Amino acid sequence: MSKKRMTDAQLADEARRWDARELTPAGWEDATDAVPRAKASEAISLRLPLPMLAVLKEFARREGIGYQVLIKRWLNDRIFQERDQRAPVSKRAK
Repeated sequence: MSKKRMTDAQLADEARRWDARELTPAGWEDATDAVPRAKASEAISLRLPLPMLAVLKEFARREGIGYQVLIKRWLNDRIFQERDQRAPVSKRAK
């Protein structure tokens, strides 16, 4: 079975529904595939200057997503960018 990737709009809607407590993890104990990313995640603590956090929250608000989702997306984009820049020339996309 192929896994379909959610669109940004779908992710934003899901984030809004979690924030509004329309979605809860109740009953997921028997549904291990319902949260595939949870298994591969680890909570961390990251201290940010308050002005930086305010800017991140504003950017996220404009996108209609949570600021933590925005940070993860930006980190993911940067990781792939760095990976592609550091890849041997023979493996880079032409």
